[in-house]
Amino acid sequence: MIGRVAVCSVLFAIGLFLPLRGSAQAVKIYGVDSDARQCFDSARRTVAFGETTPYARHSCTTALSNKLQTRDRAATHVNRAILSMALEEYESALGDFDAAMVLHPEYGAIYVNRGNVFFIQDRYDSAIAEYTKAVAAEMDEYQVAYLNRGMAHEILGDLEAAEADYRRALELAPEWGLVISKLARVLSKQD
Repeated sequence: MIGRVAVCSVLFAIGLFLPLRGSAQAVKIYGVDSDARQCFDSARRTVAFGETTPYARHSCTTALSNKLQTRDRAATHVNRAILSMALEEYESALGDFDAAMVLHPEYGAIYVNRGNVFFIQDRYDSAIAEYTKAVAAEMDEYQVAYLNRGMAHEILGDLEAAEADYRRALELAPEWGLVISKLARVLSKQD
């Protein structure tokens, strides 16, 4: 479908890819632009396998110079930002997230990923604010935002809030082992 975009969640286990340190979301392109699609594929691989190169962003930059539907342009900014995060170029990533926010602020993936930048930078209150925006936005997998927000709460020592977020993530994804283990850890800390 030309110009149609769906948010595609791509999850990975915490700790396998330290630059992102949380669950991230790439935004899938359904339009006809091959560069935008290649950009999405690069972002998806980066989230899944924890590898990228500066060259991987080239397709994103090329796509952004092409004529794209507004939603596809926003999605491409999100995907390029994910690649920048993997390269530890956080200011560049935030710039792309900001551009995506102007174009299509409804994408929850913008806020989940912005939150991940703040999480990486140990700015947990800012991360929590972004994850909270994500759960109010349009997303396919809200459990990602709840998990990430729970981790930030846990680090800040707010175990009750962490427990609530982990429980909400578990309601949305009952078989997600990562959430189960994090919830168990928080519960054991509260004993």
